[in-house]
Amino acid sequence: MRFNRKSAYVTASNDSPAISTADMKTFLRVDNSDDDAVIATYVATATEAVKQYLRLAVLTETFVMKADGFALAGADDRLLSLGPGVHTASVPYVLGGGETFDVAFPPLQSVTSVETFDRSNAATTFSNTKYEVDLQSGRIYLNEGETWPTDLRAQDAVKITYVAGYGSGSIPEPILQAIRSYVEQLYDGCEGMTAEIKRLLSFYRRADELAW
Repeated sequence: MRFNRKSAYVTASNDSPAISTADMKTFLRVDNSDDDAVIATYVATATEAVKQYLRLAVLTETFVMKADGFALAGADDRLLSLGPGVHTASVPYVLGGGETFDVAFPPLQSVTSVETFDRSNAATTFSNTKYEVDLQSGRIYLNEGETWPTDLRAQDAVKITYVAGYGSGSIPEPILQAIRSYVEQLYDGCEGMTAEIKRLLSFYRRADELAW
């Protein structure tokens, strides 16, 4: 099985904190401002930790995701059908050309662009009339009769820019409670991600799209 290397990184994050310092202080029963900066930092730390554990974007963030190609699960069958010997094939053929592409850290809010790079490193924007987007699952899928671009370079051939995250004010309550509990643990000098916090998050956790 060939490995379709993927990466994702945040390029913009201007959302409000998942929990305000004032609300967090109420939860912690803190009635002075001495630790305001520390508590705000703990909220940010806990939010990022929960994001990484869930593999979901909690706050609204702009991401860039790159991949070597449009991988198709089970694409080994395509190569096995060639039989033994040495064969010459394009990267899209080797990796496959599945009709769907799952982005990292959903839920999606919008897809800004899907770009591909050919063997001469020339960039082309794939028309948004050729695909649809499932915002909740984070899946981009081709419209009937459409195909992904071919003759692409071997590495980082696909670049997708998108906005994702529940957004401050729309975060599910169990996730907010997990963040509160995580901050409480940090503030008390204890372990961050406890078994109870993981239990709260268990219904939201999803597979890591960067791992396969």
